[in-house]
Amino acid sequence: MASAKKKKILHTTTRLVLGGGVEKNIYYTIAGLKDEFEFHLSCGADFKDDLFTHLPEVKIIICPDLINTISPVKDIKALWFYYKLIKKEKYDIVHTHETKASFITKLAAWLAGCPYVIYGLHGVTFNDPMSSLKRKFYILLEKLTIRCADLIISVGYNTIDAYHKENIGKDIPYEIVRSGIDIDAYLLQAIAKDAEKKQFRESIGIQEQDIVIINVGRFSFSKAQRYTIETFARLQKKFPNLKLLLIGEGELMNDCKKLCLNLNLLPDSIVFLGYQQDVAKFLSISNLFMFTSLREGLPRVIVEASLLQLPVVTFEVEGATEVLEHEKTGFIVKQGDIDSLEYYAEQLILQPALRIRFGELARNHVIKNWDMRLMATQLREIYNRNT
Repeated sequence: MASAKKKKILHTTTRLVLGGGVEKNIYYTIAGLKDEFEFHLSCGADFKDDLFTHLPEVKIIICPDLINTISPVKDIKALWFYYKLIKKEKYDIVHTHETKASFITKLAAWLAGCPYVIYGLHGVTFNDPMSSLKRKFYILLEKLTIRCADLIISVGYNTIDAYHKENIGKDIPYEIVRSGIDIDAYLLQAIAKDAEKKQFRESIGIQEQDIVIINVGRFSFSKAQRYTIETFARLQKKFPNLKLLLIGEGELMNDCKKLCLNLNLLPDSIVFLGYQQDVAKFLSISNLFMFTSLREGLPRVIVEASLLQLPVVTFEVEGATEVLEHEKTGFIVKQGDIDSLEYYAEQLILQPALRIRFGELARNHVIKNWDMRLMATQLREIYNRNT
């Protein structure tokens, strides 16, 4: 008896960037379900792959006109590109990710008559710092196109709540599917033994007595490392043995380096590490994770830090309260409130026992809710529904 034909699923995203949270979400989805479904993946020209080289069976399709910024000519070309692609390949499901790709490809899928369209909601773009007029325009675009989706999959409750608050997609079914992590593999990447931690710290200029604050993320306006650096400058006046590690690339890295000079930070007290594939190693030799992003869907890096029992102090951003409980498993402060950020970071610096308690409790919560196997189980059920 012939086996049933696999459903063909297209995942789309605006760009694939090294270490990106959306890229990891898509990768773990496809890696976990590739034996059950036929997956294609498409993104714009901004393509830097460090994951899908391990999945050569996945067909990757580049759309050169899909870019992150608004460009009427390129956007129309990208819409036509995906309309033709979806018509030709006859996908059973189109599962979109990121704002720009979702806007174009869910519209193209609807026009092409795709049986089932999923809008993967990873963040709230219209909550970025922007003018009131631009925000209203983004909200209008979402309201005009969200009905092209049959289902919304959000990485967290805060994100879908933000959409419903603006009356976007309230009548469209939605489900919460956490962006999973390969927990066992991630723990293996970390450094567990104290002697090895000491050796690794020394290799990047950190001594045994130093207290290490770490921040991970793309250097962009919305990731806002500037607040971490300004807070670190304050804390260093009280704790000379404080070190700051910054992991990531991006257009604002040089601006952050200039800020360090302007704040007269000691040259050896802050380390710009650039992109790192094994972030877990650096998290495991740190003492405190500081996160000052202004927009998220659900901050994956907070999940990863918590998995390694690294205590977190963070701005109040979408998803933070879903990972941490303020003053019980971490500290959450209002965006831009450097005074509170400094105060709570100081509490963690001064109280090693508090760091341990927060780390253990946060880790237990993450293991229960962010295992990639749970994500795969949820998505398998969604993909197998009648379309």
